[in-house]
Amino acid sequence: MGAIEDILLWSATKLAPWRQDALRRLANSPVLTANDHQEILNLIKHKVGFTFTAAPPAPVALNKTHLTGAGSGQPLQLKSIRKVTNVNRLVPSANLTFEPAGLTVAYGKNGSGKSGFVRIFRTACRTRIENAAKLKVLADVYGSSGGPQTAEIVIDLGAGDVPITWTAGAVAQEDLLQVAVFDTSAAQLYVDSGNHIQFLPFGLALPHKLNELCLILKEHLDAERKPVTDQINILTVAFAQARDTSAQAFNSTVGAKTTDEQIAKATVFSADDEKRLSELSTLLAASIASAADITALAAWIKTLIAECEGFEGALMDAKLNHYRSTHKSALEARKAAGFQAAELFASDPLPGIGGETWRRLWLAAREYSISDAYPDAEYPVLVEAAQPASCVLCQQPLLEEASERMTRFETFVTGALAAEANSAELVVEETFTNLPQLTVMAAKDWATRLDQLRKRNDHVATTVALFKSAVEQRREVAVTILTGKQETFGSQSLLASPVASLTELRAALLKEAEALAQSGEFEQRQKIVAEQNELLDRKVLSAAKDRLIKRRNLLQDDGRFAAALTEVNTKGITQKANELIDLHLTKVVSDRFDEERGYLDITHLKIGLARKSGQTKASFQTSTGTALAKLTSEILSEGEQRALALAAFFTEVTVTEGSGPIVIDDPVSSLDRDRGLKVAARIAEEAKSRQVIVFTHDLIFFNDLCREADDRGIKTATIGLFSDGANAGKVDPAGVAWRGLSVSKRLGPIKNDFSSVRKQHSVSPADYEFAVKNLYGRLRDTYERLVEEFIFCDVVRRGVDRIETQKLRFVHLPDALAIRFHEGMSRVNTYSHDNPASATVSVPTPDEFDTDIKFIEDLIEDLKAESKAAEVKRPSMKK
Repeated sequence: MGAIEDILLWSATKLAPWRQDALRRLANSPVLTANDHQEILNLIKHKVGFTFTAAPPAPVALNKTHLTGAGSGQPLQLKSIRKVTNVNRLVPSANLTFEPAGLTVAYGKNGSGKSGFVRIFRTACRTRIENAAKLKVLADVYGSSGGPQTAEIVIDLGAGDVPITWTAGAVAQEDLLQVAVFDTSAAQLYVDSGNHIQFLPFGLALPHKLNELCLILKEHLDAERKPVTDQINILTVAFAQARDTSAQAFNSTVGAKTTDEQIAKATVFSADDEKRLSELSTLLAASIASAADITALAAWIKTLIAECEGFEGALMDAKLNHYRSTHKSALEARKAAGFQAAELFASDPLPGIGGETWRRLWLAAREYSISDAYPDAEYPVLVEAAQPASCVLCQQPLLEEASERMTRFETFVTGALAAEANSAELVVEETFTNLPQLTVMAAKDWATRLDQLRKRNDHVATTVALFKSAVEQRREVAVTILTGKQETFGSQSLLASPVASLTELRAALLKEAEALAQSGEFEQRQKIVAEQNELLDRKVLSAAKDRLIKRRNLLQDDGRFAAALTEVNTKGITQKANELIDLHLTKVVSDRFDEERGYLDITHLKIGLARKSGQTKASFQTSTGTALAKLTSEILSEGEQRALALAAFFTEVTVTEGSGPIVIDDPVSSLDRDRGLKVAARIAEEAKSRQVIVFTHDLIFFNDLCREADDRGIKTATIGLFSDGANAGKVDPAGVAWRGLSVSKRLGPIKNDFSSVRKQHSVSPADYEFAVKNLYGRLRDTYERLVEEFIFCDVVRRGVDRIETQKLRFVHLPDALAIRFHEGMSRVNTYSHDNPASATVSVPTPDEFDTDIKFIEDLIEDLKAESKAAEVKRPSMKK
């Protein structure tokens, strides 16, 4: 059973009607439109319960007639590439014309512009590429022209020439994806990244195309579903806290199947329920916490009492007055010391001695002397080792006057008035340090604790709050007094102590907690709390009734979307597609790959193909067959890699649906001569069934390829490319270099050139003689090449390092043909060599030249016939 029959049988028994309809649409149209997607989407939605204003069209069952005509149509032909602009160094408006029904061979040396044309094809057509960003076509990087890289690729799909505009970086035209391109970059990927079949035979491609459609439909469904799921997520019922109540249990189970009756029953909340809730709240108001909560509150009150008592002792009016007098005493003591200093140091050169700034300087100097300069020596040190000591400030020796001054300074600092001032200031500092801090009242949980206190006794809570406010104000006053920022203070908030009321409340709390813990009322309280929670949550659920209904409706819609998404699941289709590929294609590809390797004489390479499929395509990947190397390129030589890549490329294009053109760049790079001949034969063979365009810099390969094409009767066009100092991609109107042409391709240009020389015979005999002599020289070259091709049948050729002994079976030169060759060669030698000025050799007329051309053409045909006859007579020498 074939692939089409398998798909029909499978679709009839396994696929939903909408999928059969989708396959039918895919079979009748290579690309589904947005309307097609929408109609199929409607079929799915209709199946799973969506409602539309108009019913979707009924699906039509898939049958063989939907498949047999698919994929038919005129193969694409590449006619030319023209109007090339800003591409590499290609000449502006470069133009190549291709043989649409055979082989085109473009020859040119390195730098002649071949790669520029190939790069256009790579970005416009189908090729192997690992990173699409690498498909970059540059302008002439050393030139000055600007603008985008553009060209026109002229194709024919059976209705005449159609130009397709190509622009670098733009999306490729779908028609051009029928053209496959092979070059060095693609070769590496064929070797290491697998031979990916992009276009399967039509029957096998249908499941993958159906998967593509399913993925598109899934994208549509996901996009339409998202607003529904977003609304579901926000339509939640917010309860005060998570707990085990009937209302919360019902809310968590609301689904698409929940009925209106169930929602109505679960959301009932009557006036009696509200009344009962109020009763329960009253019952619980007297004791709003458990014994542990009450005990914790009592413990907190204890710490609050201790803090309040500390503030009472430190911030009463009497204390504030005491702080003021303490600070005032320190100021007066320091002032008295200052008066003494003024009298003692009046004759010293600098003012301010004995003041606060100077005193700090003196104390710092003392510390430096004792700790670092003169450790363990009594300050000030005036003499050291019978020599004046150094001043700890200026580092100069303390002479008599300086020593005397230092002694007076120290006497002053340690004197009674200074000591009294120091002592008074120390008292102020210690008093400031010992001011109590707000700890309990400044804690993060203060507001929460005060609220708990208020629920127990509003009067006590208010008293505590007022006390805290007064404490903050009075402490600020104490700080300003002790730091000297303020000497007087006005009336302050009353510092009414809450200690007594707090102590009384704490005692009551401890008693209540003890009684609650020791009695059986704890279990009863828990029952009351549970009943209250049930009513509270049912009240919330009742208020959210409309939200529940809307959420239920959205869940129903979401369920339909889930069912629709199940309909577009690709797992089953992918599995069946892989089964069909294994049944109808895997062996074909594997056999073809082996056959291609045979053509190129690389069957000894232990490299195979293994299927690797995805949702939307099937691929065959090269396998090294060994665990020692993952990549084929790690094993094979450069030449073997190129040959294997060509085998993979030809495998792909031969099993790919259709017979689109192929473009091959430099196919024999790194190949030896023997394998290059095999590649030429393989390309020529492929040109029998599809258009082939080859770019090469190898003149020997060029001749091999043209000869192989001629042997098969393939239409062959040749292009000669060259470059100069300004541009590349120029086409030589004379074609490929003369030395690269075979005999058959030489006679054509000779006859074409003679058509213009003929006219000179009657206009300028001198010009005619010069031109016809040159043509006879070319004719002599052709006779010499004739020896290689038709007398020795390519057994031996100049410039080729091999002798094809198998072709000896064609070689036979009868005397008559040898004489005719001698006659023809003698005649062209006569007219091509330099002749004496005496004009003993007449210039041949145009008719005589035509006769000489006819002579060599007839000789070629007779030599061909003789070679065939010789082969028949030597059957034992046949391959």
